Amino acid sequence: MTRQGVAAAIDAALFEDLARRYAPVFGHDATPWQAWTLADAPATLGRHDVLLAEGEAPAAAVDRVAGANAVLIATVREGGRWIDTVRSWMGTWVLASDADDGAPHSPAFVAVLTAALSLHFPAHDALCIARAWQPGSTAWPADFGRFPRVRQPALASPDQPPAAFAQCPPDLGLYAVMPTAAWIERLVPLQVPTVQLRFKSDDAAAVRAEVVRAANAAKGSASRLFINDHWRVAIDHHAACGGDSGIYGIHLGQEDLDDADLDAIRASGLRLGVSTHGYAEMLRVAAIQPSYLALGAIFPTTTKVMPTQPQGMGRFRAYVKVMQPVIPSLVGIGGVNADNLREVLAVGVGSAAVVRAITEADDVPAAVAGLIGVFG
Repeated sequence: MTRQGVAAAIDAALFEDLARRYAPVFGHDATPWQAWTLADAPATLGRHDVLLAEGEAPAAAVDRVAGANAVLIATVREGGRWIDTVRSWMGTWVLASDADDGAPHSPAFVAVLTAALSLHFPAHDALCIARAWQPGSTAWPADFGRFPRVRQPALASPDQPPAAFAQCPPDLGLYAVMPTAAWIERLVPLQVPTVQLRFKSDDAAAVRAEVVRAANAAKGSASRLFINDHWRVAIDHHAACGGDSGIYGIHLGQEDLDDADLDAIRASGLRLGVSTHGYAEMLRVAAIQPSYLALGAIFPTTTKVMPTQPQGMGRFRAYVKVMQPVIPSLVGIGGVNADNLREVLAVGVGSAAVVRAITEADDVPAAVAGLIGVFG
């Protein structure tokens, strides 16, 4: 049975070309996506429907979209910019981008948006792609300047950008993410260039003991030590040691950024690395100028519950092209091992993070030597 409604105007030729050209790169959704203007949308919606509103969307439309797990994009004009509010089952994002013309949802915009959704990009990333698209082009967008800026959930005011964090070299090399300080003690003598303590515990005393033990292991060595999540403990220990603690930086996930005192981390002189999982998250974090970005998860991983499906090499290449000119220090993360490390590095990043390639190795020194050797 055909649903009632009138689909939004779309450049069908552009959509078909993008789907054909990029499905082998990103994968393709077997169920077609459909875009509707708010006034012409069918009464019944599904998770492959996108409603486009000019101006603020009424509360009833917001509730209807949420109940159907559909997507709603409400767009207002602010001077020479489009302000897009994207609502989906993955949350709400507000993004600002330069307006190329007077139409908020032109046929070309609808084509790129629905093509990106069909290529398995989440709604907020699909919006970023559609706004960054160069009119008249079929090349995947790679110009950071054309991408939107994140207004919500923003980490910094676009009118008053904060100072950059202390920078990392672009070649952080082999990056070993380890669950305990004992592992850090094993890896530092093997001259692993970059190590991270990702110790999970709610016991404050245990956390502090692990951080101090890992810091002591790295102090005076060639290994750069990052502390995952426990930023306050790392800052306090670093300060207590007069800035000579053995801690090189702090790593935060997306879920940790809103609660962390970024000004305190910046003032400490410690580096800051952040995990990202797509365009909108990368753009959000770029506003605070971190020391490095971790991009992934590239491949399936069992070491962490991921908010998104594995990104794959196609997305990883696309992310690197956009972000490398802005943040030169990039780390490939998620499921990286001896079998795929060369492929990751061939994209042009100077670092890749590994976990099980070390922790599950029968001969840890041999495994580490083999991984480091891939970097040349």
